[in-house]
Amino acid sequence: MHRLICKAIALALLVVPAAAAKPAAKDVIIKTLPGIVVDTKAREVRLQGTVCLQEGALELFVCGEGTREHESVIVVKATPSHVTFALALLGLRPGKPGFVTEGGAFSPPAGEVLTITTRFTPKGGKQKEVPAWKLLRLSGMEEGLDRPFDWVYIGRPEADAMKAADREGTVVCIANFLEAVIDVPFESTSVNARLAYEANPRVVPKPGTPVELIIRPTGRRIEPKKVQAEVVLKKGAPPELDGRPMSLEALKSAVNAMPAVIRTTVLRADPDERFGRVMQVNNLLRDAMMRVRLVVLKPPSAAPGQMGPPLEIIVTADEKVRLGETLLAPKEFCAKVKDLLKGAERVRLKADAKASMKTVAEVMAAVRDSGAAVSLTTNTPGKPGG
Repeated sequence: MHRLICKAIALALLVVPAAAAKPAAKDVIIKTLPGIVVDTKAREVRLQGTVCLQEGALELFVCGEGTREHESVIVVKATPSHVTFALALLGLRPGKPGFVTEGGAFSPPAGEVLTITTRFTPKGGKQKEVPAWKLLRLSGMEEGLDRPFDWVYIGRPEADAMKAADREGTVVCIANFLEAVIDVPFESTSVNARLAYEANPRVVPKPGTPVELIIRPTGRRIEPKKVQAEVVLKKGAPPELDGRPMSLEALKSAVNAMPAVIRTTVLRADPDERFGRVMQVNNLLRDAMMRVRLVVLKPPSAAPGQMGPPLEIIVTADEKVRLGETLLAPKEFCAKVKDLLKGAERVRLKADAKASMKTVAEVMAAVRDSGAAVSLTTNTPGKPGG
C-alpha cells in the first residue's frame, strides 16, 4: 500500500503543477481519502478531527487515531501517509526533516510553508475559525502565544518513512520528528522535561468537540540552512574550507565572518599530517568560537572490485543486534561498536520487518559514528544472512 502511495505522490508532483496553469479546466474536489477533502481550486486540504486534549504538554498538534492522543490537541481519522498524498496533490514538494549533523549541530526542518486553521463550534456557542497557533501556549505560561509561527511540509514519500509516520501518528508536529508530515521550522525538543508547548485551555474546546483543519500552502518555501562548516587538512596542502583551498589567514577571516548560526565545524585531518599543524587549525577554529569535531580523513575508496564485501549486521524482531554468531542488546552493541567492527569500511544493516525503527536508527548512528559507511535493507527470512 505504501509503495502504491509513493508512486501516486510522485505522479501528483509531476502532474498537478502543470494542471494548475489552467485552473478552470482542472480544479477538482477529491473526497476519496478517509477524513480528507482536497480542494485544488481553493488550494487547501481539509481534515476532519476531534479535540482529544484540552490541557497538557504537547509533542504534536495533530495525531492519527490510536497513536499519540495523550500529547496532541486534535486526533484525525486520516493517516499521515494519506495527508502526505493529499498535500502532494496540491503540487507541494517534499521538504526535509530536522536532523543532527555529523558535527553535532541541529539542522532545522525545512520545506513548503503552510498555514493551519481550525474550525469548530464550542458547546452552546457559534462556529469559530482560529489559527492553529492560538490553541497553544508556552509551557508554564497562563497566556497564549502572542505571535504566529510557520509550519512546514516535510512529506517524505519514501515507503519506509510513511510506514513510520503511520505507526507514530505524526501528522502535525510541534516537537521535531523525522517521521513528521508537517513540522515547525526550528529546533523543538521531544524530551518530556523540556517540551516547549502545551495546549491552551482558554481557546481549545472541550475534548470530543469536532474540528475541521484547513491546511493551505503560502507559496513560500524555507530551504535547509547551513549549520556547520567542514575543514579538510591534507598533508602538504593548504586547508580547505567547504571545498575551497585557502591560507591559514584566509581561513581565519572566513570562519570569523560566518553567520552566528554556524558554530560547528567538522575538521577532517590526514592521518599522516603533523599533529602540531592539526592542532594549529583546531585552535584557530576554536578561537572563532567554533565547536570542533576532529575526524580522520580516510584515503580514497578502493576501485570497484578491490574492496571486500560489506560487514553484515541484522537488527532482529526481538530487538537484538546480530553480528555473525554474536547476539547483543542494542545498548551493548553501541557501546562496543568500534571493537566489534574492527575497522570495517562498509556495513550492510538489515532490519527485520517487525524491528523497532528507534533501535534501527540507534544502530545506524553508532555504525556511522565508528567511521563506517552503512546501507539499510529489509531482512528477508530464508535468504543468506536472513
